[in-house]
Amino acid sequence: MTLSLQSILYPLSALCAAVIMYSLVGWLLKRPSAYARALEDFALDPLANQPAEAPLGSPAYKLRLAFAGFGLQVHGREKRYHYLAISALALMLILVSALLALPPLFWLGGPVVSYFVINNLVDGSWDRLCREMEKEIPAFLMNLASVIQLNPNLLQALEDAALSLDPQGKLRPWIGRLATKLQAHGRQGLDEMQAEAQAISPSLALVLVEIGRLWETGGPGFAHSFQLVSENLSGIQEGRMKAYARAGGAWYW
Repeated sequence: MTLSLQSILYPLSALCAAVIMYSLVGWLLKRPSAYARALEDFALDPLANQPAEAPLGSPAYKLRLAFAGFGLQVHGREKRYHYLAISALALMLILVSALLALPPLFWLGGPVVSYFVINNLVDGSWDRLCREMEKEIPAFLMNLASVIQLNPNLLQALEDAALSLDPQGKLRPWIGRLATKLQAHGRQGLDEMQAEAQAISPSLALVLVEIGRLWETGGPGFAHSFQLVSENLSGIQEGRMKAYARAGGAWYW
């Protein structure tokens, strides 16, 4: 039985090593300057520099976001790096099991464990991005509700309200993209950003519904209505953030 398992595990280890070497050779053959330039563009604004084939919230986008956190730029090679990371971790776990003289049955758990670990890291990066954007929604709503009373021009009001947000945050560049989409593409741009908002947060999707109504309807009466909705949404969002904080503290203890 032991010999039969080893006859499977040794080729598996060799296959993992081959996949790793193949990916490393492919990476080394690329021009370093191109990698550095693309990574710099992504770091400046990860939400605004995504190619059309990887919309926000898609599996490819989540992989790019996760690997960017480790300083790697994987545009166009998301699956390759995904499999490479799983294979590298699986190989490491297999080697550790072998060095510790664990039964071969433990070796089989390496690929399974590595698959779940890497996918959890990817999902965790996306969840952190969404949570960071959600935290800024109440402040943005209050700012926009105040600005819209003074400036009925929605596009300018969006830009003015976004100026008070954290320059290093994720919501500010997204609001800038929203204003640009509305100005350049009208209703089509609003629909595209609505789809992105739904992928990020239900609260942000609701905010965009109200912004869309204000943009299409306008008028001082609707601006006042928007202010009331903004205040209600801000209160709900602040309550959610406090609940998240209490839940995190309870989990920690």
